[in-house]
Amino acid sequence: MFLDFVIDDYMIWVWLAVFVIAIVVEALTEELVSIWFGAGALITIPISYAAPFWVEIVVFAVISVAALIFTRPLIKKLMDRTERKTNVDEFVGKRVKVIKDVDKFDGGEIKLNGIVYTAILCEEDDVTIKKDTIVEIVALKGNRVVVRQINEESEEN
Repeated sequence: MFLDFVIDDYMIWVWLAVFVIAIVVEALTEELVSIWFGAGALITIPISYAAPFWVEIVVFAVISVAALIFTRPLIKKLMDRTERKTNVDEFVGKRVKVIKDVDKFDGGEIKLNGIVYTAILCEEDDVTIKKDTIVEIVALKGNRVVVRQINEESEEN
């Protein structure tokens, strides 16, 4: 009887502690691990004023599991961080013709899909690529296209 009074009197603090711990754990991780238990504890706090201990446990468990089941897939989808390619990412790997000489110190030009782009050499290349040479786009650097001369011998093999 005395134990029931003590448990009922302090349960608001227990649920508040569970809520705070769940939020701290969630802040330290980014995988949606404990936020659901924080929601269950938060809803259980006002219930702890009037309900017996066993009702509080049931409410906490039901709310936590329901929040986990119904909202986690939606939240995970919203937090999806997979890299999405844009249309300019499709340039990488394409082979195009040089329309203005490209050398180490001066950017040349290439034409891709009817649009002229400024072309620069790969950092490891130290050659001049002449007009009408076929090059491969290896990267994008700002609004410039990084190109590499295609080695004719390696293509024949």
